[in-house]
Amino acid sequence: MLYKTEGIVLKSMEYEEADKIVTIYTKNYGKITAIAKGVRKTKSKFGSSLEILTHSIFLLYKGRNIDIVSQTEILESFFSASKEIIKFAFAANCVEIVNKLTEEREINIGLFNLLKEVLHYLRESNDPKLLTLSFKWQTMSILGYRPSLNHCCRCNKNIEDHKKMYFNIKEGGLVCDNCIVKDKEGCVKVSIYFNKLVKKILITSLSTISNATIPDEKIKELEKITNLYIAYHSEKSFKTDRFLKFL
Repeated sequence: MLYKTEGIVLKSMEYEEADKIVTIYTKNYGKITAIAKGVRKTKSKFGSSLEILTHSIFLLYKGRNIDIVSQTEILESFFSASKEIIKFAFAANCVEIVNKLTEEREINIGLFNLLKEVLHYLRESNDPKLLTLSFKWQTMSILGYRPSLNHCCRCNKNIEDHKKMYFNIKEGGLVCDNCIVKDKEGCVKVSIYFNKLVKKILITSLSTISNATIPDEKIKELEKITNLYIAYHSEKSFKTDRFLKFL
């Protein structure tokens, strides 16, 4: 059975003498793994369409054990971003996040559109780190891990007027002063700025965020909590996170 879908290459690896196995996040079928036969031959019909970060139309054949890439048509290549190593690294971080946080064949059109958007805007972004961190919070929200930022995640008391704020990684949100006194375990002190920033990120388009910048000390706080939050809820580590630390 042949099927056609729009997709973004999350991962591409060589297989045997001339083939490639690719992981594609598709609009209509979720994440799929497929094999492209003969792709590493000099005159391959696929060109660069199976490189990581490439957005293409794929024609695939449903195989018994693994699907087979039959034809491709490039819509937008983010691979050229490799000329700017820092932006390329952030883009690679975004696709690794999607690859590791999603299951095979789970359709999520909202996440597909968000991934397409972040890769597009990363190339021109004023602050690629802020854009990538924003993408991560929006991804977690889409996947069901939206943090509680207006009310205590334990007792549901309104928390907006508190001068001191604590974020609980495990419970997924802010904890009020009364609950903190009872149990501080797993809580990280955060600034009012952090709370306002994440609330803003969750309701703002990536196109708008791509034009924004924030002070270094604020981005460090955002990065710290973001990484802790994703690591806890995904129970995974990310190779590209380690690479970004050296840039």
